[in-house]
Amino acid sequence: MLPGGYGPSGSGVSPGGTVSPLAGAAIGEFTDSLPAALCWSAAWDMCRDAEVAARDYVRLVLSGVASVADISVMQTLLRQAGQAVRRFADPGWRRDGMELMARALRGLLDQAAPGSDHQLAYVRAFAGAATAGDDLAMLAGLLDGSVTLDGLSVDTELRWALLERLMSRGYLQADAVDAELARDATDAGERHAAACRAAIPTPEAKQAAWDAMLSGELTLAMFRAVLSGFADPDQPELVNSYREKYFAVVGDAWRNWSSAMAQNFVSGVYTVCAISEETVRLTDEYIAAADPPAALRRLLTEGRDDVLRALRCQARDRQSPV
Repeated sequence: MLPGGYGPSGSGVSPGGTVSPLAGAAIGEFTDSLPAALCWSAAWDMCRDAEVAARDYVRLVLSGVASVADISVMQTLLRQAGQAVRRFADPGWRRDGMELMARALRGLLDQAAPGSDHQLAYVRAFAGAATAGDDLAMLAGLLDGSVTLDGLSVDTELRWALLERLMSRGYLQADAVDAELARDATDAGERHAAACRAAIPTPEAKQAAWDAMLSGELTLAMFRAVLSGFADPDQPELVNSYREKYFAVVGDAWRNWSSAMAQNFVSGVYTVCAISEETVRLTDEYIAAADPPAALRRLLTEGRDDVLRALRCQARDRQSPV
């Protein structure tokens, strides 16, 4: 029996959809990967449908992810937990949620087999969640070699991932990007450096990234790199203000840019719009006034629906007692 649409009997999920701390332990007891995968999928659906609090889903993942052998499934769960913290949880819990993730991931990292895929995945997930000073110091140590983990190879790609997080948190100065680019003087290095510069948490860096994206001078690969740094999900105070600018230029971008670049811009920049009823209102007003082509309308409507979903999830999360 799967009460509440999730987990085996006694899994800790009630018909009302409340996930108890025991749910993670129960999911880790599965010996067959298929039932476990079905339960993880059902739990995520319940989170996205506001049937359980986002913070409960995050705790569920952090308590049970170590039992997942498939690396791609594990990475998906950690990515979804990050989305739950950033978009579906009450914004007032966001800081606590990020610290909870970082703390749990450091513990999982300590337990991971040296040199394993799981160890690398935990490092990358930890880098994406690090916000506190000691966590950022650990990332900086991994980057400069003063911190080592048995079996972990800090290769070029991982170095850039560590650096981008450190830059986005304002932990290092811009010259660190120049130094890393000198180590990796390749096309890929140029793109990583552009993403790092766009992620710098200052209004000037965000404006420079915005201007670069609208210049029409970037290749598609470089455009995507700049966009990834610009649309940092942990910088709402810097990027939410671009909502009005977005609606002012999105029609021109759709008409004048290549299909791939326009789609990247429409979907990617919409994610920096504030999760609020005002964003929904502005979207509706733009669609009504501009009567955009069907494909653009669809992308905007999908973004609007994601905002409404997030608002429902945040309202549900605020009902959580802890």
